Amino acid sequence: MPARPVHAVNPIHAGDDGFTIVEVMVASFVLIVGILGVLVMFTGALRTTATSNTRIGATNLARELVETARELDYDKLNDLTAQLQARGMGSGSPWTIERRGVTYTVTTTTCAFDDPSDGYATTAPANACATNAAGTDSNGDDFRRATFRLQWSDAGSARSISQTTLVVNPAGGLGPRILKITPLTQRITANVATASIVWTTTGAQSLRWRADDGAGSGSVTGSTSFTTDWNIGTSGSADEVLDGAYSISAQAFDDRGIPGETKRADVLVNRRAPYAPTGFAGGRNTRDGDIVDFEWSLNRERDILGYRVTRPGPDDLFTTGDDVQVCPAPAVGSMLAPATKSCADFGPQPGTQTYAVTAIDRDSGNALREGTPSAILTVNPAGTPPSQPPSLTVLTVGGKPELTWTAPPESVAFYRIYRDGTSVTYADRYDRTTDGLGTTFTDSDPRATSHSYWVTAVDAKYNESIPIGRVTWTP
Repeated sequence: MPARPVHAVNPIHAGDDGFTIVEVMVASFVLIVGILGVLVMFTGALRTTATSNTRIGATNLARELVETARELDYDKLNDLTAQLQARGMGSGSPWTIERRGVTYTVTTTTCAFDDPSDGYATTAPANACATNAAGTDSNGDDFRRATFRLQWSDAGSARSISQTTLVVNPAGGLGPRILKITPLTQRITANVATASIVWTTTGAQSLRWRADDGAGSGSVTGSTSFTTDWNIGTSGSADEVLDGAYSISAQAFDDRGIPGETKRADVLVNRRAPYAPTGFAGGRNTRDGDIVDFEWSLNRERDILGYRVTRPGPDDLFTTGDDVQVCPAPAVGSMLAPATKSCADFGPQPGTQTYAVTAIDRDSGNALREGTPSAILTVNPAGTPPSQPPSLTVLTVGGKPELTWTAPPESVAFYRIYRDGTSVTYADRYDRTTDGLGTTFTDSDPRATSHSYWVTAVDAKYNESIPIGRVTWTP
């Protein structure tokens, strides 16, 4: 058999040839040029985005400045920088505000604008935006035009924007204005019957005023000066205005009955020590230790700083300099908060005791001053408390917890409500009913939180039953 032919095979084929160094360098160059182009575009996009963000920040800040300026009193718009800085919007001179790492320099201008639609004023308003023609408008200050200019640096380039707003005169620019109030604030310590104020205005026919005591008001006529007399009565009289801070608001009217902007003056009346608190009551309560409960009505004076409950000292007389403070405890403070109308003596003396409560304010020299003591309260040893209310349930009514219980057989003066806590102690007291006739209570402030409740019965001598509960309410 003939042998097969042997064919020579070349191990290297022409299709497997590699790249030359020149080809690699050319390809790399093309790739690098492409990458650099992408990087340039990417960097440019980032720079454009950063520039846009700083401009957006400036625009938002300008809008914030405008909105805050529109909340200011109209007459304070001429002092925009100080007014807005006082509201926490930047500081310094020049005025700067920082937002997201960018510092903006703010400059403001404000001017008064007279709208020609209602006729020009005979003279231009102060700080007028433009020269006005002579006319018959009694008040040319119809608008205030406020302009904010914000400047900042972006990649070494200075940039800026401006925002302008018109703020309408609250009086419509039509009614007469109050230019001056004398005195703007007054403090009355003498026992006088009248508080007088002089209101200086642009041309007006009348001025109407009202005090916030709920009674004082009036109207006076004039031209550019009006005097109002508020009858505050003498101290101790039937028409007495009690001590405290009051305000008097006023508006000037022209001969067409069109009013100007309302202005206010403040009056502080401080003519006497506080009156004696009324409704002082209390009794011994041994349900949770041995305490004496106290309650009273709040004084109607507006300058009361707090209250203090005392018992007489060794001489067994009140206001002789040796009274013993029992509420609050001396270690806690010198007085209770002005809205407090109950407290307790946690360390009463044995046997029958007497107590009084006084209100505290400050005298004309700003020193603390204690008022006339209340009627003396005599507290006897504890008696027998009422029985525990037999049952207690809680339902949701109008989205709020409503407690309902049954009355014990004994006479009850009121019921005491306890909320949360674990041991139903004095610290857990939450509220009380007004009298012993009702046996329901609605918690007006549950704050959408689960609560536990207990109820006790209290008689006229403040003897308190053991609590019924707990019941739990879940919103």
